[in-house]
Amino acid sequence: MKKLAVLLALLASVFAVTACGSSKNPTITPDTLASAMDEVCTDTNADFEALGTRGLTMPAIAAEFQGYAEVRQAVIDGFDELNTDDDAKKELQPYIDASEKVVAQDKAIAKAAAENDQKAMNQAFAAQGAAFNERDKAARELGTKVCGQPADIKVEPTGTAPPDDLDAYQPKNSVDDAVAKYIKAAQSGNCGLINANRHTDAGDLDEPNCASVQKSLANAKVAGTESYGPVAQAEIVGADGTHFTSYFVTDLDGNLRYGGDAIHDQGGLRPAPEGNDSQATAEATVQAIRDDDAAAFNETLPFEDSPFWIKGEKVDKFGDGEYNAEFIKDIKDGDAEPVQLGLNSAWGFYFLEGSKYDWVISTIHIPGVGGKYRFSGYYPIPKPD
Repeated sequence: MKKLAVLLALLASVFAVTACGSSKNPTITPDTLASAMDEVCTDTNADFEALGTRGLTMPAIAAEFQGYAEVRQAVIDGFDELNTDDDAKKELQPYIDASEKVVAQDKAIAKAAAENDQKAMNQAFAAQGAAFNERDKAARELGTKVCGQPADIKVEPTGTAPPDDLDAYQPKNSVDDAVAKYIKAAQSGNCGLINANRHTDAGDLDEPNCASVQKSLANAKVAGTESYGPVAQAEIVGADGTHFTSYFVTDLDGNLRYGGDAIHDQGGLRPAPEGNDSQATAEATVQAIRDDDAAAFNETLPFEDSPFWIKGEKVDKFGDGEYNAEFIKDIKDGDAEPVQLGLNSAWGFYFLEGSKYDWVISTIHIPGVGGKYRFSGYYPIPKPD
């Protein structure tokens, strides 16, 4: 079953990032202003990197841009703390003024999305685009090399892997083979080929969605991959620079196939933020199902518009997947706990022992500030040979 919609309708790209910090000594003059600003930006790029995946629904967009507003305001606060002399302060002010306009539109976008007001949100995006142009013009005039420039998105090893003694099925193919076949199928636009390279429980796409996949992955390149036993990750970069953090799950025939993806504007295939709650969320999801507690289960979901949201009191069904009943039964009848397979800045993956099948549970790093991960899906995988 498809747990997250294929990310086809891309919103306006999230703009260039800056970061914040402070230094009160030495006194900043016009000659040292650009380097001082760049030091401020470099010091706290991690604040932006810790933001979650891109929002693609109204509640998620609201959370994403509220997060940007908070971090970008910290940027401004950091510049305000610089010990600038009068001349440097005068040169810095246009950049700060433009940045404040960007933050104001972050808040306007978040408010419009929370109120489901598409027209107001589009107007805020347009106003923010003008504010970014103004800010970037100021950056060029100042000569900064980091502030106001596009982020350098890197793929980094996460250092996560399944426990050595985990008895889980190992896929027949490699993630590099799986992602190459998926991209080739996507670029063909052939729905039969695309669906053949999707996990059995990821659902089939129709012709319009296949055409959207073809467009999104035209001229795409693979920036990196990482294997986590029965599941794997690939960072696929579209021709326009969009980072699709895509995962591949072992299908019932033993081959890795596409399971889902998210867009991460800072890059998803790198270490997860410190202090994240991915493991706790996976455990809470299993416990809520085991306790038949719909309210507790709903708390593990990204937002109330999740297709898994339960309106009743019991966890007897969520979503419409073919394997939903077996997944719930395995949890309620058993006592297995989720074991981490891999964790990165976009996704967390957990192994859960079952009866007929074993399971891969996924969590997603939701939009906004902080390392918040929420339950996003489950997939049946073969039992070990």
